[in-house]
Amino acid sequence: MYDILSTDLPELTAIRREIHAHPEAAFEERRTANIVASYLRACNLDEVHENIGQTGVVGVIRGQRPGRSIAFRADMDALRMREENDPAACEHISTVADRFHGCGHDGHTTMLLGAAKYLARHRDFAGTLILIFQPAEEDLTGARAMLNDGLLEKFPFEEIYGLHNFPGVPKGEFYVNQGATLSASDTFNIVVQGKGGHGAVPELTIDPIVMAARLIADFQTIVSRNVSPHQAATLSFGTVQGGTAPNIIPDSLTLSGTVRTYDAGIREKVKERMQTLAQAVALGFGGKVDLTFCNGCPPLVNDKALAAETVAGLNALLPGHANHLVNAPKGPSEDFAFYLAHVKGVFAFLGQGDTPMCHHPQYDFDDSIIPLGVAYWISIAQNRLEYRPA
Repeated sequence: MYDILSTDLPELTAIRREIHAHPEAAFEERRTANIVASYLRACNLDEVHENIGQTGVVGVIRGQRPGRSIAFRADMDALRMREENDPAACEHISTVADRFHGCGHDGHTTMLLGAAKYLARHRDFAGTLILIFQPAEEDLTGARAMLNDGLLEKFPFEEIYGLHNFPGVPKGEFYVNQGATLSASDTFNIVVQGKGGHGAVPELTIDPIVMAARLIADFQTIVSRNVSPHQAATLSFGTVQGGTAPNIIPDSLTLSGTVRTYDAGIREKVKERMQTLAQAVALGFGGKVDLTFCNGCPPLVNDKALAAETVAGLNALLPGHANHLVNAPKGPSEDFAFYLAHVKGVFAFLGQGDTPMCHHPQYDFDDSIIPLGVAYWISIAQNRLEYRPA
């Protein structure tokens, strides 16, 4: 397998670096989508469709025999941030201001392209492969855009698989969670309304700053007193804004933050308790508290049986390689979770070794793990689609 894949590594590395040098953020991915669609057509896929969910691309590969339909998904978008790598050491550094492939989506796209080329040439399987190249993962809207554009109706599939690089994890090792994998993400915004006045006569005011302080303190009890220690949740405030002068009590204050959970029930319980405590503070101080949520995405939970099968498939294709079945949820969120609301699936991690973390301004995807990423996709196809080599 390594010999087969290494023949395409220079070509795939060039594609990855081309995408890296020309990053596009959410729903800007026209150039990237064109690279993807052109490559898929050159690989003689059965179908290639563009502009799904605005800038998404979908490719279809049919096997030699009928069978189940499964989907592979890679993300294409870049971050809205500046790259700070040294051009002398990184010749493919971003050429676009405030756009940067700082999360490795350029690598994810490239690895799935490599798998597409191999699988289009080796169709000794039963079923259909749906290859999804998704926009706008970073703002958690791309999966919904593709689903809302009829992805499942146009390209029905029964299972879906994803892959993400992971700095800080031993290079080249695979980690697959048996259940909860990434957190639900909910952003909240709060407007605390009081009654402003002079700081020398606070008895004539309803102080929104004191109300906000009480609210912040009360919210910190939600996880410790409403969530079992055997489960997990995080509630963090990120902004507190208000006031114009040290001797003036303002009329209002605004706050915002995030809630991260790994279970749908806990997610709803935390949000319910937040509303209850917010209204209790408003009642106690005689002011008003308006709490609203901007839902990011649900928790990403792998199918337990498919997770085990994914590791078994990797072990069969890469005997002796480090492929781990674990119970180690990560803190970030991923809109891959929206697909799992419709079909079962698995989201895995591939170690990148001791490099800057994703979203760090000096991050860069490690091209040497491209063959392993390609092997991941091939292993699933061979394991789940009754692969019979000629």
